[in-house]
Amino acid sequence: MRQWIVCFVVLAGFWQWGWAEQSAREATAIGGDWFLMTSHREPNQTDGLHLAVSQDGLKWQVVNQDRSVLKPTVGEVFRDPSIARDESGTYHLVWTIAWGCAKFKGIGYASSKDLIEWSRQRVIAVMENEAKTEFVWAPELFWDQQTKEWVIHWSSSVTDKFPETLGLFDGRANPRIYYTVTKDFRQFSPSKLLFNADCLAIDSYLYLGQDKQYYVFFKADRQAEPKRGILMAKAPGRDGPYTVDPAMITSPEEGWAEGPCAVTIGDKIRLYYACHNYSSAYESKDMKAWTSIRKDIVPPGGYRHGTVIRISEEQAKQLLEHDYNL
Repeated sequence: MRQWIVCFVVLAGFWQWGWAEQSAREATAIGGDWFLMTSHREPNQTDGLHLAVSQDGLKWQVVNQDRSVLKPTVGEVFRDPSIARDESGTYHLVWTIAWGCAKFKGIGYASSKDLIEWSRQRVIAVMENEAKTEFVWAPELFWDQQTKEWVIHWSSSVTDKFPETLGLFDGRANPRIYYTVTKDFRQFSPSKLLFNADCLAIDSYLYLGQDKQYYVFFKADRQAEPKRGILMAKAPGRDGPYTVDPAMITSPEEGWAEGPCAVTIGDKIRLYYACHNYSSAYESKDMKAWTSIRKDIVPPGGYRHGTVIRISEEQAKQLLEHDYNL
């Protein structure tokens, strides 16, 4: 009887350890143990979606011999592709479709079950309620687990708004972060301002921290030194109110930096961003002190502004072996 009790305790211990390990893995991974990176290419801004995968999020392998895996059929350009996966396993993709709003006040959208076959592409007109919208750039996706809805946020400049910062760029573009909410990618709430950073703000990324606070990372152009880089805003709720941390995350020496994207890895937050045609990153344990890991990253060639998510090993290997033949 004593032996049975000992065996039960040991097995229970292993079960508890295994459950705890699985819970920790699920808390830091969405769907698996590999990483997927989206990107577009320059100077051909109509080439479409490029993908790369990595087992550790540092050393990257290009998919489809670094050829496009999705050719755009809507809009004028294909830039800043953002991807996210829902609870059913469907991948949702949004991207920039134009430099201005002469024809479009929206973004591109498509979905896929396997990152190989994609739905029909369409335009989501996210800024139709703002008549003087000058552009719609760099859309990003955020899944709100509490409300079971998607938040799509992006950068737009609207004529005559925020004149106090109009001269920071070229006297015209004066962007801020806007957002809309949807449950089905068919019906959308009217666009709203997410927050006013009191500077030019583009390339936002919304992230729910382990402290249950909401963070928005974004590219800023401002009056104070350093003038350009990645800033962070924080709020107790998804819709704000947000407070901007004046401390620039990226270093003054880097200067040009855009397209931030945050991923939880163990007890750290890894902040990817684009810097002169390659990917770089910082890491932090407390969202205050940031350490560059640029020397550890082997980025895919020609990388431009995209996002990073977690996928399964099976999915990653399927992508590496598949010939899209577009």
